[in-house]
Amino acid sequence: MKFSLLYQYDPSKTGPTEGEIADWLAFDKDMRDAGVFVYAVGYHAPEPSLSRTVTIRDGSTNVTPGVTDHPGDVPAGLCVIDVPDIEAATEWAARVPTARYGSVEIRTNVEYEG
Repeated sequence: MKFSLLYQYDPSKTGPTEGEIADWLAFDKDMRDAGVFVYAVGYHAPEPSLSRTVTIRDGSTNVTPGVTDHPGDVPAGLCVIDVPDIEAATEWAARVPTARYGSVEIRTNVEYEG
């Protein structure tokens, strides 16, 4: 079963640590070695010239530079893993370095056939 581990944190309160890159590299290696890795991506801080928010209301498209400002946790990235069940996904989520100062949301992935 494929799950997305969406990691997030509140940058006004905390953030990545100096040594976290090594932790991420080790986590990535562990996922690959275990054969559960499907895809991973981290996000840069949103810059108005490199990010946009798109909405469609009443048939009109509105494009705003940057991302919508939300107080609290903001998405920092995601990992897609292929594991047997939610319990295994939870074990991997607990190993995401961002979980130490933020949170990790586990979501099942929709897979389309055809």
